Amino acid sequence: MTDRTHADVAVIGGGISGLALGYELRKRAGLRVVVLERRYSGSGASSRNVGRIRAMQLTPELTRVALLAQRKHERLTDELGANTLLWRAGYAWVLYDDAEVERMAALMPMFRELGVPTPRLHLGRAVERAFPVLRGGEPAAGALVGRDAIGHHDAVVYAYRRACGRRGVELAEGEDVVDLLRTGDAVTGVRTNRREILADHVVNATDGWAREVSAMAGLDVPNAPVRREVLVTEPARPFMSAAVTFYRPVEGWFNQTLRGELVAGVVAEDEPVAMNQSSSFAFLTRTSATLMRKAPRLGHLRMIRQWAGVYDMTPDRKPLVGPVSAAPGFVQMNGYSGRGFALAPLLAELLAEWLVGGTRPAVLEPFDPERFGAGVRADPESTDYYAGYARGPGDPPRTPGGDDPR
Repeated sequence: MTDRTHADVAVIGGGISGLALGYELRKRAGLRVVVLERRYSGSGASSRNVGRIRAMQLTPELTRVALLAQRKHERLTDELGANTLLWRAGYAWVLYDDAEVERMAALMPMFRELGVPTPRLHLGRAVERAFPVLRGGEPAAGALVGRDAIGHHDAVVYAYRRACGRRGVELAEGEDVVDLLRTGDAVTGVRTNRREILADHVVNATDGWAREVSAMAGLDVPNAPVRREVLVTEPARPFMSAAVTFYRPVEGWFNQTLRGELVAGVVAEDEPVAMNQSSSFAFLTRTSATLMRKAPRLGHLRMIRQWAGVYDMTPDRKPLVGPVSAAPGFVQMNGYSGRGFALAPLLAELLAEWLVGGTRPAVLEPFDPERFGAGVRADPESTDYYAGYARGPGDPPRTPGGDDPR
């Protein structure tokens, strides 16, 4: 006979999103919450990222929520009673052609209006003067610079895990959801490899597995997992503070950690859509060659480890957050498109407010989980990072690899 238990909310996924939501629901209303994790807390994207908490985004909606998310991260150490190792490292979006510079310059009024802390745009040789690590490399056309932050992913997961335990959230590690319980279109609970759990709300906080879990609820969503790989070098004396990101010719990034390591990665132009957490030798050669062109001063560092995770991409690069009317009882909290670590604590707080109070917070309106029409896909095959941000829900999919019509 199958064991059956009851909960107010069953959260699928024990990463930062699931743990944060469990904590917020329990703190806010004392609800019975079970967080289900097939492996161990943070085993997915939450322990496979570089911890950047960037306020400077390409749209007002994302910038507004990212600013609020930074402030939430700044409160976490006091709220959770554990140091999350947050520091204001700074952020440099390095630009390699005039079109990129023009695009970033056009964003400056928005940043100032929304209160992004002291954004600056460096041009030409001023970039190397501001960031000596780039000297001798491919000349940069400009750099958009802000006072953004970095946190430690494992420290945040650990802090939330402890806080959930103190609050009485049931954390079921090693328990795999194999199906959802449904009555007609409504989702009434989950079936795991151990039991059935009846619940008023079932939350899909799985990110890279979001499409698979949504299908259990009878939903066809536009999420698509795309691999991102990272390497780490031996520690070195401090040589840089701001985290560097670039998108020409393809997406790449690097920064130095508080321990002195360099973390870096460069995306493959032809990375296929797949839930793939294995790292590759091709990534090492690609990343090393690109970094030597951008910042040859890094060439003496020796790599000591690497890993891979995924971005759960959506067509407009915005998350899916909130209840789904087509499947009553089912709630989305995924589709972060690479911003899960940064946004999850804030979105958990806002989603908990919504589920308890019944009213959607205004800042979540752009992230309606049902905003896309049938047949829309994330189109992550495009190597252009900017593609997708100019498109709206319901717009026809782009031709893979083609130019954005706008």
